[in-house]
Amino acid sequence: MNRKGEYEEASLGVERSTKQLELTKQEVDTIISERGLVLIDPLSDFGFKRLLGMERNKEITIHLLNTLIGEDTGLITDITFIESEMVGFLPGKRKVRLDIHCKTQNSDHIIIEMQREGQRYFVNRLRVYTSHSTISSVKIGDEVYASVPKVYSLCFMEQNMPEFKGRERFFWKVYQKDDDNEIFSKENVLYFVELCKFAAHLGTLDLTDEKNLWLYMLTHVANISKEEARKMSPIFQRFYNECLISNLTDMEKKIYVRNVLEYADVKESLMCEREEGILQGIEQGREEGREEGRIEEKRFLAFNMLAEGIDPAVVSKITGLTEEEVMALMRK
Repeated sequence: MNRKGEYEEASLGVERSTKQLELTKQEVDTIISERGLVLIDPLSDFGFKRLLGMERNKEITIHLLNTLIGEDTGLITDITFIESEMVGFLPGKRKVRLDIHCKTQNSDHIIIEMQREGQRYFVNRLRVYTSHSTISSVKIGDEVYASVPKVYSLCFMEQNMPEFKGRERFFWKVYQKDDDNEIFSKENVLYFVELCKFAAHLGTLDLTDEKNLWLYMLTHVANISKEEARKMSPIFQRFYNECLISNLTDMEKKIYVRNVLEYADVKESLMCEREEGILQGIEQGREEGREEGRIEEKRFLAFNMLAEGIDPAVVSKITGLTEEEVMALMRK
């Protein structure tokens, strides 16, 4: 394998472990056939990095970036993919691994992330990514701060973000702003695409708009036939062809099938955890309700005893309520 091939395989997150390579070609073909897999899922770890993080497909990535964030970056004519793993700046500091990391012809950095499951503190994690990308690009020199690159972070979110809860928009740009709500800086811009909200608006969206079409290709490419794809512009035709499983090598098919199976396991595990959490929540609610009912019974009994003129200290001892609680009942 040449160095370019080694880079592309590494970028897909391939580790030559027994677990990933244990499937035979026949088993892989059987799984693809039984599951009716015709097109790879662009949102899968394998699909996302193969379609948008490979040197061979950088024209696709450039078109996507120009369409979604070109208004801020200016026209991107070329990108260079950068190693996605960034080591900690000091001994003992954790590494940072990005989905896709590249820089433009102007040396501006772009981080592209695909987040399939909700994750706590994702925004904080993104801030760390941005900081790493910025600091790692600064070179020692007389005018060290004159060459600080801009960093743009484009994040596709399969789960809705709590920060935007209750708002219908699905594409968000986050700038630094001043007290007058004026944009202070566009040096580090965060973009969030909430794909669930996009899907909810799909029936009312104009798919001739390339922004909407790109999001449709990423989320619903499996619904597009070859005949429909042939009528699209060349860049979308190419994207579609890159999604065809029939165009994958045997090794790529094996990696993708393993990716599909592992994600299915993770999703099932998360579903079980959620269901268990829901059941625990219901039972906890029931127990809290029963406890509140017992307390109300004590209060009712205490109130009636006080009405009969029984000493508050005795009422407290019999009902188990504190003397303060009994005295509060007397004031009602």
